[in-house]
Amino acid sequence: MLTYTPLSTENIKEVTALVYSVFPSDFENQEGPRSYKISLDRNGHEDYIEEHHLDILKYFVVKNSPSEKIIGATGWYTLSTDSKDIAWLGWYCLDPNERGKGFGREILEWTINQVKEKGYKIMKLYTSTDPNEATAQVLYEKMGFKIVDEELKDGEIYKTLYREKIL
Repeated sequence: MLTYTPLSTENIKEVTALVYSVFPSDFENQEGPRSYKISLDRNGHEDYIEEHHLDILKYFVVKNSPSEKIIGATGWYTLSTDSKDIAWLGWYCLDPNERGKGFGREILEWTINQVKEKGYKIMKLYTSTDPNEATAQVLYEKMGFKIVDEELKDGEIYKTLYREKIL
């Protein structure tokens, strides 16, 4: 059974290590997502928040009971430049050792349900054509997240894919 706990100062270090292990190329160092820190304390990050148009940030740690081992992360955020009906999937990942057990789908379903309960009508995400994300692409497609745009940024090898789902 999976349990979902809000990100906190007590669990941020462990979940950051997991996120870094899943997405090492997304970070210059092992500090992990800056949005994690901002979700806990916005002070001192005002320039970053404004530059990235961040509004609401909600992140969760996923544990596998009864071991209470952190096996995943999930969450959502909103942008001040988007309609108030839109939420973005944020830092969704699963420990590679836990894949193939249905946990990824369960975590994504839980996150979608949380966003729906908050009244959002559209959920968006971005991902890439990196072969390491191929399994996630299959899950996103099965869960109804359709590709609505893609781009190849300067200096990047893989395309960024933008997906969305009407809730």
